[in-house]
Amino acid sequence: MHRVYGCRISYYTGKLETYLRYRGIPYESLPTYGHVKRIRQGAGALQMPVVELDDGRWLSDSTPILCWFENEQDAPSIYPTDPALRFVALLLEDYADEYLWRPAMHYRWSYVADRWYASGAIVDDQLQHLRQPRLLKQILVIRRQLGGFVRGDGVSDATREHVERGYLTALDHMEEVFRHRRFLLGDEPTIADFGFMGPMLRHFGQDPTPQEIMRNRASGVYAWVARMWNTRASGIAPALVAEIDEPLSALVREAAETHLVQLRENARAHARGEKRYAQTIQGVRYTNVPSSRYRVWCLEELRRAWHELDDAAREKVLRHVPEAEAAVLWEELPAASGYDPDRHAPFAKGINVFGTGVPAK
Repeated sequence: MHRVYGCRISYYTGKLETYLRYRGIPYESLPTYGHVKRIRQGAGALQMPVVELDDGRWLSDSTPILCWFENEQDAPSIYPTDPALRFVALLLEDYADEYLWRPAMHYRWSYVADRWYASGAIVDDQLQHLRQPRLLKQILVIRRQLGGFVRGDGVSDATREHVERGYLTALDHMEEVFRHRRFLLGDEPTIADFGFMGPMLRHFGQDPTPQEIMRNRASGVYAWVARMWNTRASGIAPALVAEIDEPLSALVREAAETHLVQLRENARAHARGEKRYAQTIQGVRYTNVPSSRYRVWCLEELRRAWHELDDAAREKVLRHVPEAEAAVLWEELPAASGYDPDRHAPFAKGINVFGTGVPAK
């Protein structure tokens, strides 16, 4: 029995659990806090989730964890066999993982009902071993999360409307896709679907404010969340789209205009040694955004996938990814992340998205 250390309202824990349920892989859920020392020793960083395999090895980072489990399967893969479609799926997964994080954290901690719901769930799930009063623990959690992951991640009066628009736009594009098929790329889930379950299951589909928006604005996405949670692998090769249609293309363009721009600006800031930087996304200026070595590595992984494509596959991708944003995939990087050069992930000692876990001031 594998052990999954995480939280019942955690973004990436939900993504991993959806996958484990899909593959029928048995696991035991355990809280991260209360096992901090063991996790740091085994996985290298305190993050959610990490997995302790039944043979004692440790896995960290949901993206390479899913990839490793897939390589252990004797079944049709969640990674498309068509090279261009595979790259698009990887781009969408990374967008869901790293760009939709900002609106997900904003809705959870900026709205009063949501912050009290989430802080209570975290206290009950993770912090019962602490002796302080429950209300005090909730207040401390809210202060940490709101200060570090919302105000500390570029969400301000000037950017709030754009942050929320990022969620609404993703909903609208996904809703249109699901008018045509059950999953993002076809009749079975791919890595793109599992990526979107991070924000859509435990944040947007569970927190009071974005959940109500999803139910009323995008009921097809709401149904897809439940469908993903309940879907089990059929063992039959999936029937995926032969060509990227307009609904999927719109979602890909949104990922390029937002996430690829963020990855480019973050890489430049990392090269300059800046803890904070400014970026303009879709005409909106974000200031005081925390830089991330981990996200430089995310870009390196996307670039690796890009360089594996032949010219025909690249041409297919560039029909849907504007070249101005796509150029980050082949232009020379200003500096390397230095993380996992020997490609041991998910068995590498993990690193957090932001330093020790919370964006540095």
